[in-house]
Amino acid sequence: MKSNAATQAEGTVIVGGGIAGLAVAAALRNVAGVSNVKVLEASTKASFQNTDSGAAAQLGPNGLRALNFISSSDNYDDVVQKVLDMGGILEGNVMMMPGGQTMAIPDTTHADTGMPQVLVRWGMLRSFLADQLPEDVVVTEAGKDIAGYKSSSDDNSQHVSMIDTSGNTVADLSSTPLIIGADGVRSAFRALVRKDVTHLTTDVTDASGEDVKYGGRINIKAVVNKSLGEEYKSGHTHAAFAPDGSVAVFAGPAGEGSTYWAISVADSVTDGDAVTFTDGLPAGSDGKMALKEKLLAKLNSLDSDAYITTVIDLITETSAENIFCQKSEEAKELGTHPLHSADGRVVLAGDAAHAMSASYGQAANFALEDAATLAACIRDGHDLEGALKDYSKRRLDRCIEMQARSAERAAKAMKGEQAEDVSKWIFQWEIA
Repeated sequence: MKSNAATQAEGTVIVGGGIAGLAVAAALRNVAGVSNVKVLEASTKASFQNTDSGAAAQLGPNGLRALNFISSSDNYDDVVQKVLDMGGILEGNVMMMPGGQTMAIPDTTHADTGMPQVLVRWGMLRSFLADQLPEDVVVTEAGKDIAGYKSSSDDNSQHVSMIDTSGNTVADLSSTPLIIGADGVRSAFRALVRKDVTHLTTDVTDASGEDVKYGGRINIKAVVNKSLGEEYKSGHTHAAFAPDGSVAVFAGPAGEGSTYWAISVADSVTDGDAVTFTDGLPAGSDGKMALKEKLLAKLNSLDSDAYITTVIDLITETSAENIFCQKSEEAKELGTHPLHSADGRVVLAGDAAHAMSASYGQAANFALEDAATLAACIRDGHDLEGALKDYSKRRLDRCIEMQARSAERAAKAMKGEQAEDVSKWIFQWEIA
């Protein structure tokens, strides 16, 4: 029988059609039985359907368990195998040392848990989640200008409508009992929840950035239809660092015949001011081509070795349009603030809830955990308000710990130091 919380959640609107937003939509429908769900996605339909977009996502046993839980399939092995077939199974990491020496570190995930880690094209994972939903659930080119919400009551039930900075209603949708903010690192809904307000009257970009911490690096990445090469250890990611830590170079398997590459470039300092790698580049397609050319020039300026040359070849073969560039940003300390608004009308998921460093590759996994947990709480909840409180309680401590561990590992990696590996703790996650 459908729970009271699930009945109250009918008409839920999710803002953000990335991994978190689509996973929550699928989970609400498949787990909690909430049939009336909409996802507002800012990108165009063509961009949304592009399986080459967004570089790669790393999934481990926790993410695979969550993905199976929220899927419409009753066959666990079928769901996991589909994902494994989409990507490249990770067997270890190779550190590329100066002078051509290497140090291989095996990945014991499969031996420890019975499930491997896998690197999957981000766009393909998004497509997999979108396929869990009816076509009319996702509304593209929507949700860009949302700066808050306003309440209305009808027959003893309270609903909200989304509004822009001027207070005008946005999104051509009926009012909703619940908004799920899955709008990424710079989340307008996290700003609303953290400030305990219903409306951002200042610039949304500025307001959503107040709770974001910049790590001083630009990360540039993509997946290219080209193998890393037989001279490199199969099934392994490879990593090299400039001696001063200014540049980090990663590459690894992302499915048959495909390679994921990622370059992290630290800010430089000019006349006492920090200068990011992308400063001065034009916008649009011209900017993407200029970024590719600047990146190639940067790598060519490093001390040349076979690995760097290989990565240069991978980048050369990559279409500039498919290169994804982002600042190394994460949410500031989560503290003990709940993941839902005080009035119970907004709840956060994915990066909007707990944006973290990519050092453990857990962003997609934790988004899937969020989706599974939120759906389970609503499925079992006596009422929606209680379900959201239960969700916050079940997620907050784990997210705080993961965010701190990720930040620590990232900081030490750039100094050539090692942090305590908490992978076993990460992978132990099970949906209650």
